[in-house]
Amino acid sequence: MYKFVLIASLLVALCMAAPPREETEAERLEREEYENYQNENAHYSFNSKVDDNINDGQIARTEEREGGTVRGSYSYFDGFVKRRVEYIADKDGYRVLKDEMEDAGTGPKFNPDGTAIVEGSLIGKYQIKLDKTEDEKHYKDVHA
Repeated sequence: MYKFVLIASLLVALCMAAPPREETEAERLEREEYENYQNENAHYSFNSKVDDNINDGQIARTEEREGGTVRGSYSYFDGFVKRRVEYIADKDGYRVLKDEMEDAGTGPKFNPDGTAIVEGSLIGKYQIKLDKTEDEKHYKDVHA
C-alpha cells in the first residue's frame, strides 16, 4: 500500500510540475471571439440602499450595463459629509462624470429607537431595529 501511495504522489507531483499547454492561435482567436460576443451582449442592472436611522448614515448604489458600457452611481452620508458620484466605464476606461460633496454636520447621531431600512433589487426591502434586551446586544430583523 505504501508503494502505491508513493507512486501516486509522485505522479501527481509530476503532473503538477509539467508546464501548461500553450494556447494555439486558432484557440486564442476562438476564445477572443467568444469573449467579445459575451461583452457585446452583457446586460444587467441592480441597486441597493441602506437608510440607517439608528447610526445616522446612508449608502446607496445603482449600476447598469449595456454591452461594453457600465453606468452607475454611489452615494453616502456619514454624519460628516454627503457625497454622490456618477461614473461610466466603457472602451475609453473608467471616468467620473459628477462628484458632489458637501459638509453635512459634526458627526453621526445615535438613535436607539430608530430603524434601518435596507432595500435592493436582489433582496427586496426590510427594516432592522436595535434589540435592546439585556442578554443579547445585537440588531434584530423585524421585516416590514
